[in-house]
Amino acid sequence: MTDAFILNNGASSINNYTFDTLRYTVGPTVELGLPLGLTLETDALYKRLRYDSYPFGFDTFRAETTADSWEFPFLLKRRLPRVPLHPHGSLGVSLRHVSGSTYYTNGEFQSTQEIQELVNTWSTGFAVGGGTEITAGMIHVTPEIRYTRWATENFRSPNAVLASNRDAVDFLIGVTFHKKP
Repeated sequence: MTDAFILNNGASSINNYTFDTLRYTVGPTVELGLPLGLTLETDALYKRLRYDSYPFGFDTFRAETTADSWEFPFLLKRRLPRVPLHPHGSLGVSLRHVSGSTYYTNGEFQSTQEIQELVNTWSTGFAVGGGTEITAGMIHVTPEIRYTRWATENFRSPNAVLASNRDAVDFLIGVTFHKKP
């Protein structure tokens, strides 16, 4: 729901950045039942990140950066007492790892290098969320809104024009399969 990057175009007119936020997240989830109606949930969530820049200030020489972001949240989940929609809340920590490369080209010259703006490959954050669970036999569909506040940025350009958005709001739909007791 939020963009992966923020731009501060007033900081510099030399290096122009543009980005496309790809609006999907995929990955597996595992839940472990705990006493007192609590559940421990962990996920491995994949997102693709992408932005373009013009490192020399003119549009004939372009740098295209693509990165893979893996988030590993560890959440304590509490389901509210049995009501028709099975609402729940969760909170915990999340780890994020980012890696990728930048492809430079002017049409004739091409080069691939490490990402100059990637300042932290790992980041940690606090996550809180809430949603509901819809059950049909063994299949459980769980739409959820989750907010993560990252402690550090993964990306920051040297001229302060581009940075990671440290506030992330995601709308997730989980599909899990539960065996009947």
